[in-house]
Amino acid sequence: MRRALAGLGAVAVLVGLFVSFQQEFAGLLPGSWIFVLLIAVAAGIQSVSTILARRRTPIYETETGDPERRYEAPTPGDDVHELMGFASNRSRGANRSRDQVRERLVAVAAAGIAHAEGCTESEARDRIERGEWTDDPVAAWFLSRDVRLTPAERARLLAAAPFSQYEAAFDRTVRAVDEIASGGDR
Repeated sequence: MRRALAGLGAVAVLVGLFVSFQQEFAGLLPGSWIFVLLIAVAAGIQSVSTILARRRTPIYETETGDPERRYEAPTPGDDVHELMGFASNRSRGANRSRDQVRERLVAVAAAGIAHAEGCTESEARDRIERGEWTDDPVAAWFLSRDVRLTPAERARLLAAAPFSQYEAAFDRTVRAVDEIASGGDR
């Protein structure tokens, strides 16, 4: 039935196009308004049938997968950055993180001092514990358990970094270690 209506509709459209271009053939069509009415009914039935058929057609959706994720290679210092995030907090785990940061800086400073001054790393560690490795009192205090900051130095550190004295002391210590490791070339 659907094919017959589709064929009839196609013929009606072709005849309509032909007559619209060659208007003298319009008089050859049999009947008058009845013929036009039959063609309109056939076109209406075909339209309704097509609409109903489309409503029953299932809709297929495509699910796209997750895009390929880029591999993130670790960069030097990522672990120290993470440790500093924990060490900067005022939580229970901060002291352990601060000790880990301190020990890593002591190891780097000891290697730098040993290389720059031609001594052993154990002698360099002794100098670090006594605070004799740098002229910066904050850096000496940061790496040593024996060195204390004077109240004036503590006040300067607080004034320089009111929100995180720990990070400010860390930055000053890293600069002092870098200066020794580079041989004071900076």
